[in-house]
Amino acid sequence: MDETSQASLRVALLAQDCERGEFRALLEDEGIEVVVDGRPDLPLPEDWRGADVLLVDMDDQPDRGQVESLLRNAPVPVLLNAGGVGSSVIWHRRLVGKLQILANRAVPNARIRAPRSRPDLQLVQGQPDLGPEAPWMVVLGASIGGPKAVARFLQALPVDLPVTFLLGQHISAAFQGLLVEQLDRCSRWPVAILGDSQTVEAGQVWLVPSECRIDIDERGVRRRNEQAWQSAQRPDIDALLHRVARVFRSRCGVIVFSGLGKDGSRGCQAITRNGGFVWVQSSESCVIPNMPDAVRRCCEVELSGSPEELARALATRCQAAQLGMN
Repeated sequence: MDETSQASLRVALLAQDCERGEFRALLEDEGIEVVVDGRPDLPLPEDWRGADVLLVDMDDQPDRGQVESLLRNAPVPVLLNAGGVGSSVIWHRRLVGKLQILANRAVPNARIRAPRSRPDLQLVQGQPDLGPEAPWMVVLGASIGGPKAVARFLQALPVDLPVTFLLGQHISAAFQGLLVEQLDRCSRWPVAILGDSQTVEAGQVWLVPSECRIDIDERGVRRRNEQAWQSAQRPDIDALLHRVARVFRSRCGVIVFSGLGKDGSRGCQAITRNGGFVWVQSSESCVIPNMPDAVRRCCEVELSGSPEELARALATRCQAAQLGMN
């Protein structure tokens, strides 16, 4: 890791007494400053001392309520680790790399503004440019079987692509935090619940909230118009795709993964009408192929494949587009 980037990283550490020293030594050996340390079963500290990210070591089977409380109340991005300190150099490097990614990319330009406000729910400064160099907006639509498929997709996807993802996953609000935590840990792509207001920034996966609709306009992506989705499916992937197509036009696309029903099929028609691309997970790789099959019946599908094949194809598409602009 670059020495300058290491020196700029400040970590708050919560771990059991028997492991806290090992974690601290590991981080400090990498040039990372540990600005707070304590036990994970204590209340969160009031003074975060400029921490960029919170590392919490938890039991192998963490309590869901404790996890949700951490994700809800921590004013910095949270990395949950289960099982203590790994023994291999590769494990150490992956931990440090993940901390750096969360600190630098979870919400670009964000800073702690209040003790009880998470930066991944704050405004990202700047105005998006929807010109040829703007990030693509790609919607990932999924239902039953979707979390595993999306995890495989993100694991196979290179970082540093000019893409922002909106994940429309049918899931109850009570389990959104756990889904985000699981997806965030599975790859180098930062995953967070879409907050009060975010502009378009490449390199992020935003989970679309199931409890309320989102507004998308030429200034970016906004959440909380305080109205529920008008569909039995929440979030409503059809409605989400119509909003994305209207704003991003040819700079957007959708990938529909495993799921029951046909939510998303009408929205895919709006994507194609506006020049975006429509891809689907192959039926044989789905837990339930209803959603991808419904899309195939309704509109032209450019590509069908396994999550890994779709990831490789997206990377190739992005690389070709970047070469075309050079």
